[in-house]
Amino acid sequence: MNETGEKTREKPKIKEPAKAPKTKYYVERTDLFVKFAVALLALSVLFRLIGYWGFWKSEGIDDAFTQVYLPILCCALFAVLLELLGKAALWTTSIPAFFTAVFLILETFSVTPWWVKVLSILLYVVAACVYTVTVFGKIGSKWPLVVTIGTPLVYHLAVQDRTTLLNASTPATLVEWMPELSAMSFLIALLFVALDMEKVLPPLPEGAPPRIRGLGYVPPELDFHMAKKPEAPAKAEEQPAEALPEDKTPKAPADTGENDTLHP
Repeated sequence: MNETGEKTREKPKIKEPAKAPKTKYYVERTDLFVKFAVALLALSVLFRLIGYWGFWKSEGIDDAFTQVYLPILCCALFAVLLELLGKAALWTTSIPAFFTAVFLILETFSVTPWWVKVLSILLYVVAACVYTVTVFGKIGSKWPLVVTIGTPLVYHLAVQDRTTLLNASTPATLVEWMPELSAMSFLIALLFVALDMEKVLPPLPEGAPPRIRGLGYVPPELDFHMAKKPEAPAKAEEQPAEALPEDKTPKAPADTGENDTLHP
């Protein structure tokens, strides 16, 4: 074995590029859109109770669960999570949003024709998936979610409800419209939440300039990054003037007129 005095050099490790931080969203419970969303969720529960009043006497427990208990539970849970965790953990609202999509899909099984049923199921599945991946930070913008929620809402109003109103031989009563109003109230509340979402700014890297407060939400743990305002320098007028050097040149005596002589 040949010994050499040179030490084996280790290969430099290549640094892997840092992964981009996930986008996190939040909503403020004091925002106007959030207040509208909570009010619509409460109306959704009220419309559901009016439309299925007397459901506790029904013999079919499956119908009561899918048409009453499940949507009411989803609305109540969504409103509570918005109020309590909308700012800290908005992703928790994906749970009631997912089960509401399940309820809406079950409701479309009675819809005819078949292509309307397939299209409705597809829209609800896509809306639930887009909402979930958005609140979990997989999508960096809220606008795809706004479009995805607005599409089934417009479809419901322009196609299903319009067809029911125009083609019904016997027009539905207001009580019979309560379940549909309940579903629309939930979708509109979901749309308001999507419109109100704001991004949580990621932590500042080392050496980065401080972030200006007011341009976005700054979590409390980042407050120490805030730069203090520098004190304004004293104005030139307020600074004491330097003493001027004395002039040592002899001055002429003042003319008092005592040495003047009068000439006749």
